Amino acid sequence: MLKPEPAFYIQIVLFVGLWWVLRRWWFEPALRVIRERATRSEGALAEARAVEAEAERLAREHAAALDRARHEAERDVQEILRAAEAEQKRTIAEATAEAERMLAEARGRIAEEVAAARRELHGQVRVIARAVAEKVLGRTV
Repeated sequence: MLKPEPAFYIQIVLFVGLWWVLRRWWFEPALRVIRERATRSEGALAEARAVEAEAERLAREHAAALDRARHEAERDVQEILRAAEAEQKRTIAEATAEAERMLAEARGRIAEEVAAARRELHGQVRVIARAVAEKVLGRTV
């Protein structure tokens, strides 16, 4: 059987010693930093997800509030239009009634003036007829 040389044992000891030193002073701190970064990254990702969810919730609330305000404004506009239309109808009805009243008054005055003119002319008919008859006949009647 082959017997290993003493250099082989020295290499094994040196390798184990180097491994132990590197693990203690290099690998463990590096792994610790990597774990801390991963933990911070996960925490930051979780926080980012929470912020994103909050932003989406706020965007939905904002959109809902805008929809409510838009519907409310449309309802107010419709209400104002209905009120204006009712006021317009009332104003037209009042103006029509006033015009009809004024027309009735004017017709009444005209009828009275026509009747008065007829009475006046009726009273003058005899005088005019006598004057026409005297002219036509050439003598007094």
